[in-house]
Amino acid sequence: MNEVIKSIQPPLDSNFFRRMGENDEDLSSIIPEDSLRKVLNKEIKMKEFTDKLMSSKQEKVTIREVVLESEIEVINSIKQLRTVYKDQLKEVTEKLNDLYVNELAKINELYRRNLVGQSLIDIVRKVSSAGWFLVMKQNSVNLCKFYSPMLEVTEGFSEKGYVQEYASPICYLKCIFLNILHSKIGYGSIQLSSDGQHPNVDHSGLGSCCTGSLEGRSIPLENPDLLLELLNEISSTYERFHIESTYYTPTIEFTKRKDDQIWKTA
Repeated sequence: MNEVIKSIQPPLDSNFFRRMGENDEDLSSIIPEDSLRKVLNKEIKMKEFTDKLMSSKQEKVTIREVVLESEIEVINSIKQLRTVYKDQLKEVTEKLNDLYVNELAKINELYRRNLVGQSLIDIVRKVSSAGWFLVMKQNSVNLCKFYSPMLEVTEGFSEKGYVQEYASPICYLKCIFLNILHSKIGYGSIQLSSDGQHPNVDHSGLGSCCTGSLEGRSIPLENPDLLLELLNEISSTYERFHIESTYYTPTIEFTKRKDDQIWKTA
């Protein structure tokens, strides 16, 4: 009953025996081309591959080339994706920044319109053509005219119909302020800054002006054209001085000439 089980013997590899008898000879010509690639293409697990090497009686193994094509392709793809991502991120960031700046400008414009009102913006646009500008101070909102260089004040005019021309400047005009929070012109509505005291101003440097015939005049914020006419009248008034309403009398030599302009004190 006993049967003899015959084992199937694998065919002998003559190259194997020839390699066993060689030492330092270059074996690259013996190893079949792409043999390791074929192994790798079969997706042998590293543990299985390592176990086979450890159980082998061969002391030295010569490996000509191992190419992990799939891994290299993944790495190259990742690098390429990173480059594309950086470029696209930069482009998107720039576009978002441009949109943000544009939208912020629109929001600021809407905020300013709601804060100060469209009418005030129209006033500023109108009066700026004549050299007047809006200046916000702690307790006032002013339309101001600046003189650069400073304006020499060399004339005084009288309600009696004459003008006094002085041999040298009485003072140097820097700026005129009109407080537009006042509905009508009164004391403190008009201030003047000068180098040297202006005869119609209560202090040197910066002081309040004697308003004269301007006293009680309305400040027409609702009509930019009428407001500009008032501002021009104010500037022409204080670019000279009124002789009958001075806080002091200049002692500089002068000459007289006739003048048809009448200026009345309050």
